[in-house]
Amino acid sequence: MLGVEDAGRCVMAEYLVIGAGPAGLQMGRFLHDAGRDYLIVEAEPEPASFFRKFPRHRVLSTDDNSLFDGVPFARYSKRSFPNADDLVRYLEDFARPLHVRYNTTVTDVDAYGARHVIVATGFRPHLPRIPGVEHAETYGTASTDPTAYAGKRVLIIGRGPSAFETADNIASTARLTHTVGRTVQRIVKDDNGFVASIDGTGDLRYDHVIVCTGFRRDTTFDSAGAHLLTGDSIKSIRHAARALHRTLEAEHHGVPWPHRRLRNRPDALAATIATRAGEIPEGLADVVVPQGQHALLYDEMPADDGRNGFVVTRTQVRHYRRDELIAVERRLHRKPLERFFSQQLAVPCIA
Repeated sequence: MLGVEDAGRCVMAEYLVIGAGPAGLQMGRFLHDAGRDYLIVEAEPEPASFFRKFPRHRVLSTDDNSLFDGVPFARYSKRSFPNADDLVRYLEDFARPLHVRYNTTVTDVDAYGARHVIVATGFRPHLPRIPGVEHAETYGTASTDPTAYAGKRVLIIGRGPSAFETADNIASTARLTHTVGRTVQRIVKDDNGFVASIDGTGDLRYDHVIVCTGFRRDTTFDSAGAHLLTGDSIKSIRHAARALHRTLEAEHHGVPWPHRRLRNRPDALAATIATRAGEIPEGLADVVVPQGQHALLYDEMPADDGRNGFVVTRTQVRHYRRDELIAVERRLHRKPLERFFSQQLAVPCIA
């Protein structure tokens, strides 16, 4: 099993979940409700450490921040662009009934011998390899007080949300702001300012350079036997966590993947798939397995190739027979889908 040293105690559990952000907490809730032996470990003293720091200006890009099987996030904020502190409170409450051990640093996943390790460590700021970038401020260290840039010339490196969030914050006070992507070739510290070499423009002088180049997944605990749980939004995280939990339940506890029955007719399949395709999260797929007069629909499975039946993603329907891809349909509207299923149902499909 596993051993995590914490204040001289050794904690044992079948499932080790590393990280108490949205991904780790959502997986913890699934394991908790299923009655599994699990432990969530978190290096920080509280959950949701990422959202205690980011976004820096404390405004979230969406209100779709609910996790499964908990109180809806709408009870914490009804704003279209909520404050990040509302999400922190939400995740604190979500974490309370779960088995979470804080202030616990994992240094070697393999040393603990957990039967199942789930890496849910989230993201960390990304620093590009630009000569001289170490002299610049970063999204995580730059002042959020716009008056700190009053009358200054500011270069913001990045083209994503963090860059535009920063640019919007200082635009009313800065003398000039330039937002650029991958065209910066070099940054040189010069007295109290900077000289940035920009491809196609040349050398330009600035008072401040702020690097806002987004985040990359924390790969510290990646290993061959670990399950990775991540997503670029809380919506994608909650669906990915559910798919991983269902996979673990089926493989290790004999719990069948939830499914529903459809009429195995082209019109019935087309109607269902035309609706479902727009709802399937990125990286997951619905799988339809014909069985006589009915078809079984398994929703939001990992979108791996090599299945038998119809694999439905947001962009296409793939038909497999004996693990071989035999047909693809990319027009996910009822009439094209009905014609596709009419043709393909004439081909035997091994369940």
